[in-house]
Amino acid sequence: MGEDLTEGGVVETLVKTSWPMVVAFFLHSTFNLADAFFVGKISAEALAAVSISFPMLFLIISLGSGIGVGVTSVVARFIGAKAQKRADNASEHGLLAAFFLGLFLSLAGILAAPFLFDLMGASGSLKIMALDYINILLAFAPLTLLSFVGNSILRGEGDMLTPMKVMGSAAILNIILDPVLIFWAGLGVQGAALATAFSRVYALIFVLYYVHSGRAWVKLDFRNFGFDFEYIRRIFSVGIPSALSNISLSVGMFMLTIIVGFFGTDALAAFGVGFRLDSLAILPGLGVSIALVSIVGQNIGAGKVERARSFTLKAGVMSSAFMSLFGVVFYLFAPEITSIFNSEPLVIEYGASMLRILPLSYIVLGVVFSITGAFLGSGRAPLALLINCSRSILFAVPAAYLLAVKFGFGLEGVWWGIVTGSFASVLVSLVLFRYARLEKKE
Repeated sequence: MGEDLTEGGVVETLVKTSWPMVVAFFLHSTFNLADAFFVGKISAEALAAVSISFPMLFLIISLGSGIGVGVTSVVARFIGAKAQKRADNASEHGLLAAFFLGLFLSLAGILAAPFLFDLMGASGSLKIMALDYINILLAFAPLTLLSFVGNSILRGEGDMLTPMKVMGSAAILNIILDPVLIFWAGLGVQGAALATAFSRVYALIFVLYYVHSGRAWVKLDFRNFGFDFEYIRRIFSVGIPSALSNISLSVGMFMLTIIVGFFGTDALAAFGVGFRLDSLAILPGLGVSIALVSIVGQNIGAGKVERARSFTLKAGVMSSAFMSLFGVVFYLFAPEITSIFNSEPLVIEYGASMLRILPLSYIVLGVVFSITGAFLGSGRAPLALLINCSRSILFAVPAAYLLAVKFGFGLEGVWWGIVTGSFASVLVSLVLFRYARLEKKE
């Protein structure tokens, strides 16, 4: 059942709503980590195939999460304003939008995948394996996006625990299915993709059953559904900039993958492992950021702007502190952690260097994530887009290229370029939070 986030102590409410999100994101990250772990046991080439597929997979996740954030923000503001029926209608429109967007992604992605892999320098068996992996995930894109939005509806009403349970049980199913389909059924990288796809379908069934059981505040009744473009406009006014924010990260990831590809297959494999581990480390920041979408949304809807700002500032400090703990672990045990995924010496060497440099950015990323979440929750998504673009494309990619290629620092130049992007984006975030209004006039 949902929760009123407009009352109670700031720190208490923040911790209570954030920890389920952190756990949920941790469990979500195991989808990619499990694939990397089991596929890495096949060969470095198989691991590289999954690694170069990640930018396209991240694009699907980015768009689904973007629409989901739009739904969370709109539902939270309606619930904060005590407009139950409008929250129900917004949820129904969000599911409809997710399904049709998923269909488009499925068709467009399957057609574009060969060309995109060519751009990344993939050929021969590497390209074949990458296509085997990504095409299955693309085929399931509509159901994947529906599962994202279903969880987002629950977050909008303040229910963080149920999405955590959904992701937990889906992650366990994925971990069970991975070795069964990859090794026992002999499907290789296709088995990894099927395990992920089946687990996402299970997550969708779980969410829909929960909502229809009457335990959620939001009620779905498509029998009396009446399309109203105003709901789509509200969702997309947050969802599109949020999705573009995520896509900017995907584009940045794609460009960084091209730069890393200059240094060979082992470098790509190490980058794939390092990026997945980095995704694990930033979970506290991401979890708090998504929790802030609900918290800030409900408080803005209730007219409590200063309370929303207070949440944001405290969340930034808390996120950076927890992320820095991961950074210390990565720095101290970088080779050992990398070797879990692949035993080839160059992969371990490259991955260890990434894990020792990237954590420097964790000191400031918590602040970036918190301010981004606050802008999304208040409906000021274009500002969140500006922050993410500055981090991923405007600063990180050019810095990585210059340091790695032009100045001859090699792969370490890529890692330092990413850190540069993070420090630049925190300056952009703080300036916007200081001078821009948090609340948006509808």
